[in-house]
Amino acid sequence: MLLPGTGPHATLLFIHAHPDDETLVTGATMAAYAAAGARTVLLTCTRGELGEVIPPELGHLEVGRSLRLPDEPAMDEPATPDDGRVTHDAGRGPGAPPADGTGLARVRERELAAALAALGVREHLWLGQGVAAPASGPVVFRDSGMQWGPDGRAVAASTVLEGALSRGSLDEQARLAAAAIRGLRPEAVVSYAADGGYGHPDHVRTHQLAMAGVALAAGPADGVPGWKVPHFFAIVSDRPERPLEAGIPRIAVAGDKAAKAAAMRAHRTQIVVDGDRYALSDGIWRDISGVEEFVELAAGPPGSGDA
Repeated sequence: MLLPGTGPHATLLFIHAHPDDETLVTGATMAAYAAAGARTVLLTCTRGELGEVIPPELGHLEVGRSLRLPDEPAMDEPATPDDGRVTHDAGRGPGAPPADGTGLARVRERELAAALAALGVREHLWLGQGVAAPASGPVVFRDSGMQWGPDGRAVAASTVLEGALSRGSLDEQARLAAAAIRGLRPEAVVSYAADGGYGHPDHVRTHQLAMAGVALAAGPADGVPGWKVPHFFAIVSDRPERPLEAGIPRIAVAGDKAAKAAAMRAHRTQIVVDGDRYALSDGIWRDISGVEEFVELAAGPPGSGDA
């Protein structure tokens, strides 16, 4: 079963906050659509510069991680183009400057490209670049970071850097998303629910800019005709502390589990895969599932869901 109102000839736009989000919560669905021949496009909002890094040998890329663990190898030898490491922004010895996120951003860009290849997805956009760039020129939105709140939900970080997605202008970001939507003319947009799944400020903002972008895209801009998106699907979080309200029907998509697992392996700074299970930086093992769930939300203002 695929999402209602979409099929092998449809265009679907998935809007995510950071590299690896697309794989973790929609990878099987994206792979299923790509294999069916649908035009499957990903719009990513940030590079995930503030993500935690799992492999010890890449720990030097993590912002704020100034000391290496005793069992982490030294990085004195220069990195080669194929080894996946970036050393220019990270300490390699006493007195070296700490990582500023540039190196991790570049690694995660490469990881995302490999993950999309595993999913069979050929089209990718960054918010602020290409068709999703402002008239003044390309911009980059940074990872806002997060910390865990007392209820186990993500909350805003104590320090949020300039240029962070969650601190930017929602109106501007929505206009950029709308430009991508007008250009792509998707039958469906897929992104997070209002709480972002687990509260991460970038996930919440991504939901907001996606919904607002759908609304704006219904009208023309800069000589490009408007496009009324027929369907908006929100991802059902797998976090049990935030169950759905009663009466909201879930839509289950049985996607490509093998492709999802392969894409997970590509995101090696963020995910560890062992057979049919995976772990994030929290070290908790979870089963890899090829079934992903969604709910349909109203797409934009009244009437914007009309064909």
